[in-house]
Amino acid sequence: MLGAKVRGVCTTDDPIDDLANHAAIAADNSFPIKVLPTFRPDRSFNIDRPEFPDYIGKLSAASHVPIHNFADVLRALDQRMDYFAERGCRLSDHGIDTAMFYEEATEAELDSILTRRLEGAALTAKEIEQYKTRVLLHLGRGYAQRDWAMQLHMSALRNNNTRMFHQLGPDTGWDSIADGSVAAKLSRYLDALDRDKLLPRTILYGLNPTHNEVLGTMIGNFQDGRVIGKMQFGSGWWFNDQKDGMIRQMTALANLGNLGAFVGMLTDSRSFLSYTRHEYFRRILCNLIGGWVESGEYPQDWTQLQRIVEGICYRNASRYFGLGTD
Repeated sequence: MLGAKVRGVCTTDDPIDDLANHAAIAADNSFPIKVLPTFRPDRSFNIDRPEFPDYIGKLSAASHVPIHNFADVLRALDQRMDYFAERGCRLSDHGIDTAMFYEEATEAELDSILTRRLEGAALTAKEIEQYKTRVLLHLGRGYAQRDWAMQLHMSALRNNNTRMFHQLGPDTGWDSIADGSVAAKLSRYLDALDRDKLLPRTILYGLNPTHNEVLGTMIGNFQDGRVIGKMQFGSGWWFNDQKDGMIRQMTALANLGNLGAFVGMLTDSRSFLSYTRHEYFRRILCNLIGGWVESGEYPQDWTQLQRIVEGICYRNASRYFGLGTD
């Protein structure tokens, strides 16, 4: 990590994590790299998952908030967001999976949905969407209030092979790209936060490359002129984390948005070997821009080109996430 000139790392952490490892790293004066947690609350809103009732019990224990109704869930999440913020958290991440969701509900409806789910009852697709929507809206507002960035990873179709899922469990290689709808409900979600002036800095990642132009235009709807590149179309992710995928993502962003404000490559792999992906990304980026210059599609202005490349490779992300590493 030191040889790669890494200045900061943001890990992926569940809200119930005590972040003890982060405390140990922060206390180690011999380790100069800033390591901060990232709030990943998927299990708090995935009410349709088998492990949800057990998880709510763990969230209650970690937050010291007895959970009896929907408002208690939100209070527990608020407590955990505060806990993470005190330990340097600057951003959040969410796996939306097959399609974006947005379905409004009353407080009474949400209380009923939660109670029946904790009692083992089956929920309708609408009820599942209502619960997920309201939790994610609350989280988005909480991120804005804490000046965090929000990441949404969309369009993954997980655990396709039931036989291998039962044999090996989740996240073992049986996932693929989903083709569910993104635009309409994503727009409603972002707009609901924006109407309250509580839309945080947001990065949208799409696993389905046919959504590149959808996301490239969606971010333009909610830029506010106060934060450079507040709304971001995130880097090529997962199956798009290769040469063609990176080129397609950056070309769509350059065509439809502001490539110069791009925060660059994300490495969400759990392996330190994945740092080489950043070098791979930088080479592809420079080759892409260099090609545009050679073909006369961009001016041969070396000062400006240096500013663009340095920004995408390092400075934009440092500023955007407020890491204090620039």
